[in-house]
Amino acid sequence: MGLKVLGKGCIIIELRKHMTNPVETDISLDEAKSAEPEVVLTPAEEAMLKTMIEHNVFYGHSKSRTNPKMRPFVLSAKSGVQIVDLMKTMSQLDKAVAMVKDKVRLGGSVLFVGTTPATKFIVKETAQRLQMPYVTTRWLGGTLTNFKTILTRINHFKKLEEDKVAGRLQKYTKKERVMIDVELSKLDRFFRGIVGLDKLPSAVVITELGDGEIAAREAKLTKIPAVAFVNTNRDPDLVKYPIASNDRNSKSVAFLLSHIEKAVVEGRVAKEADAAKLAEKAKAPAVK
Repeated sequence: MGLKVLGKGCIIIELRKHMTNPVETDISLDEAKSAEPEVVLTPAEEAMLKTMIEHNVFYGHSKSRTNPKMRPFVLSAKSGVQIVDLMKTMSQLDKAVAMVKDKVRLGGSVLFVGTTPATKFIVKETAQRLQMPYVTTRWLGGTLTNFKTILTRINHFKKLEEDKVAGRLQKYTKKERVMIDVELSKLDRFFRGIVGLDKLPSAVVITELGDGEIAAREAKLTKIPAVAFVNTNRDPDLVKYPIASNDRNSKSVAFLLSHIEKAVVEGRVAKEADAAKLAEKAKAPAVK
């Protein structure tokens, strides 16, 4: 009851409704209609698929730029443009969401990384709403692999800010204060998003693997599970939780991040519920 068969052909037909660019609309309807049904979806899954299509998650890169490792995640290729297999995207997103929720439930933090002009503001706003660390400027090498040094710089930044607010910088000459302000501006640019990070994050979310490749490699070296939105021109093996998707479009990135955000919120709720249960258990009289 409630299950609906939706195969590759049906997905292609649905995609055509949202492809307004004439160059990208020549997927054959005969090919689509003749395709055998392959997937059984619940109404919720069907709605999720249509929502992903509406948010342009399916757009890949040009066929000539395809990374061979991403071929299993490509549904079709027409007019030189790759179309991401959203059924696989849905499965990957579910796994990433479950991991993030579990990490937060255990008290861990999630570091959000997104430095491209199209997505950096979305990343920053999402992380700030969640009160989680973020990087939206250039990734500093060693942020994860040399965290001890990074933490020293963070503490230095915090100390300078505190001294300025408290008026303790007035003892310096005007020229020295100007130099300190310049240093503070630079530190603010690179460390503002991670100023609250006092230990390594439990997970990393990267919205684009081009600029985020170093972050992905550092997460792998430090054995921190990383989620990444991976377009068809990137290497999905760089992260433990790749999500095949359109990483260049703000609507697509915002949609995927909304699900990660929901996972963080649910993880916190579950953590509070666990704490409440432990408190109740501690209050209960011991059974003799």
